[in-house]
Amino acid sequence: MEEDGYAWWKQRFDEMSYYFDAFRIDHILGFFRIWSVPIDSVEGIMGHFVPALPVHVSEFHERGIWFDHHRYAVPFITDAVLWDIFGELHQFVKEEFLAEGGYGQFALKDAFNTQRKVEQFFAGLEHNDHNLCLKQGLYDLISNVILFEQEGSGGTQFHFRISMEHTSSFRQLDWPVQQQLKDLYVNYFYYRQDEFWRKEAMHKLPALKASTNMLICGEDLGMVPHCVPDVMKQLGILSLEIQRMPKDPHREFFNPHDAPYLSVVTPPPMI
Repeated sequence: MEEDGYAWWKQRFDEMSYYFDAFRIDHILGFFRIWSVPIDSVEGIMGHFVPALPVHVSEFHERGIWFDHHRYAVPFITDAVLWDIFGELHQFVKEEFLAEGGYGQFALKDAFNTQRKVEQFFAGLEHNDHNLCLKQGLYDLISNVILFEQEGSGGTQFHFRISMEHTSSFRQLDWPVQQQLKDLYVNYFYYRQDEFWRKEAMHKLPALKASTNMLICGEDLGMVPHCVPDVMKQLGILSLEIQRMPKDPHREFFNPHDAPYLSVVTPPPMI
């Protein structure tokens, strides 16, 4: 879109301005970064932000974290994990879908080592609770990782799997290692990307704003990077304040009296 001077934006906004004085950008965070899911995955949990600055393997060593590519970036599958996910079906799963991985662990057979392969396999079977349970369980095994390797990095750069602390792979690590990984995880998601994402947004949003005289409201909810409010303020883009979704995690209900000047305040939609 940049190559043709954002012609599509300009034409759309020009037409919209005949009818509206303001519009909302749904999920304005997408102008800072987007969530990308690999083609061989089915679930969004397998994705990561793009663009994003990956974590280099040297950063683990600098923080005193023992780095094991197999342990962190390959699905962690043990008898205990299989029992937790499949219960009495765990032996059947081992025989049908897994191979010995050594050191008390198992590996997915090549025919089932991605979520897309699992999806295609079960698409040819009867749609019943048994098969749905097996399919979802295999999805969970594949996503039981802490890191995703950056493609083309030769095993030197990685992205953290979001919500890694909820995986059994993470819970099986020693407590000190968990805390060290958490620190690096927080740095990855909330600090190291901030200036990088600011530049991404300032490369695109000013062009959008310059295309119209309409007021712009940005839906700035969710996992909001620190740079977002400042960029929106600089560009005069209104924030979205929803009463039952306060941005202050210590508050249960947002008071419109506390709304910033450049904002749109709304109750939640009825469901």
